[in-house]
Amino acid sequence: MIKKLIFLISLVFPLLCIAQSIERNQSNLPILSEDKAIIESAMGWVLQDNGRWRSEKSKILLFSSEMNRNPDPLQKYGRDNFTKIILKEVLIEDEQYVILIIFYDGGYFEFPNLRQGFHKQKNAKYFVFDSRKIQEVFPEELRYNEPYAVNLSLFTYDDLIDYDPKELETKISYNVLKTSKTKEKPQFTLMLNLLPVSVDGKKYYRFRFLKLINKRNIYRKYLLDENKDKLFTHSYYELPMKEFVDFFSSIDIIDPDFDIYNPESFSDFYKRGVMRFDRGHYDKALSDFQEALKIDPETRFMMLYAYLGSTQHELGNYPKAIRAFDKAISLEPSELLMRQAWVRVYYNRGVTKYFMENKEDACRDMNTSKTLGLKDQDALIKIKKKCKGKLRNVGL
Repeated sequence: MIKKLIFLISLVFPLLCIAQSIERNQSNLPILSEDKAIIESAMGWVLQDNGRWRSEKSKILLFSSEMNRNPDPLQKYGRDNFTKIILKEVLIEDEQYVILIIFYDGGYFEFPNLRQGFHKQKNAKYFVFDSRKIQEVFPEELRYNEPYAVNLSLFTYDDLIDYDPKELETKISYNVLKTSKTKEKPQFTLMLNLLPVSVDGKKYYRFRFLKLINKRNIYRKYLLDENKDKLFTHSYYELPMKEFVDFFSSIDIIDPDFDIYNPESFSDFYKRGVMRFDRGHYDKALSDFQEALKIDPETRFMMLYAYLGSTQHELGNYPKAIRAFDKAISLEPSELLMRQAWVRVYYNRGVTKYFMENKEDACRDMNTSKTLGLKDQDALIKIKKKCKGKLRNVGL
């Protein structure tokens, strides 16, 4: 079920975007990826003290049926709730980690004894763990109606109360960096309880996140076979199986076919460079592509120069990017499968020229990519918008 990113020579080549230049972050903080997947809502279920199950969207209500009938402002949020759950990824010393962020509502009473003066808060808790743990989320043989648990063995975590959305990624990055330096073992771990079910022909995943003290004698009992039937006796979230599977399988697990810390060959350096580029580590990617060229300075592998050009563009080295794109274009491939990647180089060179304010040449390149059969719809829209009336008909 889970995809792995096996480092073969990739034909997936980045398409640069036309946008305003922004100031690049010069700090050493780890770079978080864009959102890989989002869970917007799931049905929460709880077994109340009156023996009845009760459900609520994206919320697990209180055990007390009486409190659920007449909740105060804080009790309305239930025992657990979320507004959305997202996945990101981050490289820590070239090791791939996943960031699970749960956004939820909360608050406090200004006069807690009187339960008066309630103030709402937007909160976010995040958990960072090794990407290989996702392989345990989906066993090779899926058995319906059999619960199981996965200890995500956290790298680090935090719970941000009344957080500032503008500072969220910076806080996560800083915590990841600090933990990578101190090697501090987290006080807690996160258990993911799972139960695939089939109800009236429809398939679902029931799940619970459970934060536990990171001690073996505490979390081990959740992993024992004799305790499996107790994992879902009182509460859980439920999501259609496809949505749940799509969420966790959005992470392409890095499974390199070489020693990622000690690359030796041209192929090794190229593959690691692609990995680093895809995750925003442009300085390190550039170093890898340059090392590959040192090993084989006469290479006619078009993709290396294509990625080298994109890397130089991301670093703001536009003249060097143009030279790399020029070389890639000169190495027109004969293989049909490589053709589309080669066509993209024209578009990417055009974007770089656009950033250099050479709009006439930029539109010439972009329209050439269109004439050659560029298939990316976002790029075609940008060409139409940016190059309207400029060199619309390009002769080859």
